[in-house]
Amino acid sequence: MRLKLNDESVPFAQVADPNSTHEPLKLNPSQTVMRLVHEACQRFKLIEKGDRVAVGCSGGKDSLMMIVALLALQRRDDYDFELQVIHLDQHQPGFQRMQFNATLDALGVNCEVISKDTWSVVEQQLKPGQIPCAVCGRLRRGILNQWCAEHGFNKLALGHHLDDALETFMLNLLFGRRIDPLKPLTPASDLPVSTIRPCLLVEERKIISWLDQSGLAAIPCPVCDSFPDAKRRDLKTLLQGLGDAQPELYASVREAIYGERSVLDFSFTERG
Repeated sequence: MRLKLNDESVPFAQVADPNSTHEPLKLNPSQTVMRLVHEACQRFKLIEKGDRVAVGCSGGKDSLMMIVALLALQRRDDYDFELQVIHLDQHQPGFQRMQFNATLDALGVNCEVISKDTWSVVEQQLKPGQIPCAVCGRLRRGILNQWCAEHGFNKLALGHHLDDALETFMLNLLFGRRIDPLKPLTPASDLPVSTIRPCLLVEERKIISWLDQSGLAAIPCPVCDSFPDAKRRDLKTLLQGLGDAQPELYASVREAIYGERSVLDFSFTERG
């Protein structure tokens, strides 16, 4: 099947394919994970009645579990929102396109594909020795925000988890000279779209465990894996060692940064 995207036809299978012989998998996350996702959505007002939520899907483990978790929330009586899975095809060399299609087909979700050659732009902007992830991330978020605004979606859900939050907090503290954790909800500066992070209270190990039990194949980023962020990688190793010594490390971080007694303010000013 071909989808018409941005006035050009690209070979990308729409999921779920109506002719597929596969039964969609039922892969609800654990009750613990769902409690944390629900807690984040309620405490930080990430999803409210009537929201139209676009869910960014890279094919990695984080976005796959976020999709399943939000589908589970959507079935609850106390939630009323629209959900659309979207994927940015960045024309990255080596991306496992067929496996991506098969994975989303197994989940039985429809995915809107946005085709933009950001990889060529990233290559042109990179300086010698520079890691491309920051440049790539800014381009990706800008394109996804623009798509949401043009199609009437007021929320863009991204799959950042608690480990991402802790690593970002420590990087900003140790190298950026500021206390600046990932925010659960971030309004765009120039568009009526807010980025939300429903899985921000969930530890990465719980996502890995869910993926192992699901039988799904996560799709790695061919660029990120070849350009590892040395500082973040080293910090992750350090934090994992601390976590082995102190099993309550991430629970403590979750309460300190995002708990009800946290001194950090994640409120924002409404537009207009």
